[in-house]
Order: sequence, then C-alpha cells, then structure tokens
Amino acid sequence: LGPYRGLESKRRQKFSPQNPSCVSFTFQDDLPEETVQLITYGAPEYSTVLAMGITGDEMTFPAPGQQVTAHYALYLDDCSFIESSRDDGAPFTFTIGEGQVIEGWERGIAQMSLGQRVSMTLSPDMGYGDAGAGDGVIPPNATLVFDVEILDIQ
Repeated sequence: LGPYRGLESKRRQKFSPQNPSCVSFTFQDDLPEETVQLITYGAPEYSTVLAMGITGDEMTFPAPGQQVTAHYALYLDDCSFIESSRDDGAPFTFTIGEGQVIEGWERGIAQMSLGQRVSMTLSPDMGYGDAGAGDGVIPPNATLVFDVEILDIQ
C-alpha cells in the first residue's frame, strides 16, 4: 500500500529544499489507536499570503472515487528520513476510498483541501502496523510523520 514507494531519494545525501526538517514536537509516545493528527503549517503573523497558500482553498475536499495527487516527505517519529516525492520530482497519485493507501492517508487526506500542506502524524495502526514496510525500512509498529501537500483533485 502507498504512499511508501521505496524511492531512491532515501539513499541520497542531498535532499530537496522543499522538504521540511523534522522537529521535536513531532515526537509522539504511545499514540492512541486510530490517531490521524493533522497540523496545518502557518505563520499568519508573518505572512498572510504564506498562511493562505498552505491552508488550501478550504472548499475542495477529496471524495471517494476521486484521484488525489500529492507531494509528501516521510519520517519516522525519531526524525529518521525515509523518502520524499519532491526529491524525485514525481508526486504520488491515488484514488481515495479504494484501499490503495494506508488507512491514515485515507482518513487524513479526506480532511484536507486542495492546496493544503500539513504535518500528518499517524499511529502505527493507521500506518503499516505490525508488518512494517520496505523490508525493514519502515519497522513494525512505527509511528509515521508525513509532510503532505495536495496538488490536485480530479
């Protein structure tokens, strides 16, 4: 299941400047099951344009059956960088509601509007659970932290 794709970017030393740095407030110990926490980036006291640009249009939300195209960066909760679609320049596209992505993405993306960019923290059961992914790249029962931006909804 997506969005993890095993991108080559995780092996590179130089990352896209559009990838955020992982910061300590994303550390989450013992998250309750079914946690999908969205934090919209913003600093309205510094820039109204910036804040409006990352909150999205607040009108266009994806519905089941629609294709969503998004950029993302994936970190473990210890700030270990896993991969980023921005590094490879290829956004991730999936159809919402069809089981093509982990449950946390199904629930979290449905709450986001077109153009919105958030930090999304997922409890292990909303991510890859007991199995993990990528032959150990994402360990079993890992809390995941995504930087996600919705680029298009069709």
